[in-house]
Amino acid sequence: MRRTLISLTLLLGAMACGAKGDDDNGASKRDDDKAPTAETVSWDPKEITPQMLALGDSLFHGLIGATSCQSCHGPKGDQGTVAPNLTDAEWLHSDGSWEGIHKTVSSGVMAPKQFTSIMPPFGGAPLKLEQSRAVTAYVYSLSHKL
Repeated sequence: MRRTLISLTLLLGAMACGAKGDDDNGASKRDDDKAPTAETVSWDPKEITPQMLALGDSLFHGLIGATSCQSCHGPKGDQGTVAPNLTDAEWLHSDGSWEGIHKTVSSGVMAPKQFTSIMPPFGGAPLKLEQSRAVTAYVYSLSHKL
């Protein structure tokens, strides 16, 4: 009994520290290492799909997820009271490319150039790569013809 309790304690401790193991399906967590990252995916705007834009629109407007970009950038992205216009050709913290917008959203804006309010990384929401690509594709579409 004591040996089982010690083993269980060690296992739980290893899991809490982020040790990799098997998931419920018996697959190794190392399979996650092969998941795409922001550095390994394509940022070619030709890959932006209507489904991606729909997801991005829902995230931008706070219909799903834990944030609402529109609360700062306005419902049309054309400037709220504390954040820049996303519909014109002027980009304050990016080159305006899809990847550039994604980098800004991912890292946030801790030192705004023209506004007093910061933007936390991912707008303060824990977005998965698919979601962050979708919302930044939507933002990209506000100022670029697709």
